[in-house]
Amino acid sequence: MRTNAEMKRVAKRDFGRCNGTFLAAAALLVAVAFIATLPTYFGKAPSAQQMQNLLTKTSHVMAQGASASTQNLNQLTSEWLNIYGGQKNTQTSTYVLLLSELLLIGVMVLQVGMSHVSLMASAGGEPKFKDFFTPLKRFGRWLVLYLWMYIRITLWTFLFVIPGIIAAYRYRQAVYLMLEDPEMGVNEALRLSGKLMRGYKARLFFLDLSFIFWLMLGSLISAFASLNLLGFYLLPYMELTRVQFYYDLRREHSVEGLPPTMAFAIAASATPQSQPPISPTPPQPPAPPTNPPA
Repeated sequence: MRTNAEMKRVAKRDFGRCNGTFLAAAALLVAVAFIATLPTYFGKAPSAQQMQNLLTKTSHVMAQGASASTQNLNQLTSEWLNIYGGQKNTQTSTYVLLLSELLLIGVMVLQVGMSHVSLMASAGGEPKFKDFFTPLKRFGRWLVLYLWMYIRITLWTFLFVIPGIIAAYRYRQAVYLMLEDPEMGVNEALRLSGKLMRGYKARLFFLDLSFIFWLMLGSLISAFASLNLLGFYLLPYMELTRVQFYYDLRREHSVEGLPPTMAFAIAASATPQSQPPISPTPPQPPAPPTNPPA
């Protein structure tokens, strides 16, 4: 498997080659995500100082890694919930947070469009903005996938934070598998994703971790601008990098029952050209026998 830097280099190349499509897709996702988070602002709005303090605490806890105590993690989670959705009426706050969660699941479904155009670009095609909406014509299929993933990950999280994180990484390739096989069911995709990710969860975790400074910068910009402006570049960049990881994973880890890679993307992006009909070759008479010399 290639290094993180090598995968990111190819991702940047694909982004530069199809930047118009990716910028338009990212703008749509950023706008929808902003609308989805509006319910959390029905309560008190976080100040810049509150966000700065919270980001500092978050970076300290993340720096501790696995050694972070459960108390610190719970306290950090409580502070995030108090800032986003903190209401005088606790019952109202719960409803607001639930509404926001449902809207964010809808945003995750729209992310399938970004995964689709990223697969096409990484396979050598030139996706158009309309290709973003191609898989979303079966919106219910992706909604069931993300809801089922959300339920499974949440149930594992009830045990402890770490099992929930492991479950999230176990199912990360399900979207790509269902994109490459439009007839694959949700349970089958989750099962195959679990097999495919066996032994590679830590590798993908460290790839995600390599974007931590970009994510912190995006959070800081969002705190002041109320809009994730960095997402116009970061969303396609991260998705294209993860697609490179997926392709390397498919090359290294053979699992029975997986769909072929790249074929659909190149076929979908290719422009059909008319070819002149090929005339059949008329049958030729057999060659006369040659008499061997006496």
